[in-house]
Amino acid sequence: MLKKILKNIFLFFFKFKPSYKKELNLTHVGTFYGGYDIFDKYLDKPNIISCGLGEDASFDIDMINKYNSKIISVDPTPRAKDHYTEIKRNFGKKNITNYDESGHLKIDSYDLRKVNETNFIFLDKAIWSNNNDELKLYYPSKKNHVSLSIISSTRDKKYYFVTRTIDYISIIKNYNLDYVDVLKLDIEGAELEVLENVLTVKNLPRQILVEYNISKKISIKSKFILNNLHNKICQKYRLIDINNKGDFLYILK
Repeated sequence: MLKKILKNIFLFFFKFKPSYKKELNLTHVGTFYGGYDIFDKYLDKPNIISCGLGEDASFDIDMINKYNSKIISVDPTPRAKDHYTEIKRNFGKKNITNYDESGHLKIDSYDLRKVNETNFIFLDKAIWSNNNDELKLYYPSKKNHVSLSIISSTRDKKYYFVTRTIDYISIIKNYNLDYVDVLKLDIEGAELEVLENVLTVKNLPRQILVEYNISKKISIKSKFILNNLHNKICQKYRLIDINNKGDFLYILK
């Protein structure tokens, strides 16, 4: 009982959960596992930079089907690249099964009739604060997990994958994007560095969807780091939602 009380006190003081006003009606897109809540009132053929494909592309594909989006999917991990390659082989096909919440979706669960090489582009690099650097991404301890991270455990430091990086502004320039409606970041620890960089550019995304990986490790340090970044973001954005998975939705002021 005492341990539970102490744990609740610890969470109360050190869990990063800023206040926000849920003032807009949001729409969920994709599975629960791989999907997000977005503000879709003004979306019209939106440009989306979606970082972190993994093996659940439901958000990207449903954004194409519902809003005629252009998706730039950024993910350097080998399994994500293989998943996209399988999707690409099936462009134009209707789904014959439904999504599940495994995080490892079957290709035939995607409705790919509207999806093609023009509106679903895959970039096997890591988004980062600098362009064309080399970055080490460490493999997860559990082999069934698809995501690689810039953060390693002591045990797994020798198991890593080296990738090239690309920064936010280079993606915009390389793909001739006049604007970005949504920037989605599910990038296992790299989001802090990336957001610091994004906030320095003029062509800001209109919505930011982000999972803060560091928020899972509750501590004085993690709360300090997140509070500092959150305050910088809120100079230009409003926080309007934290969903049940802990994903944050910011809207440009």
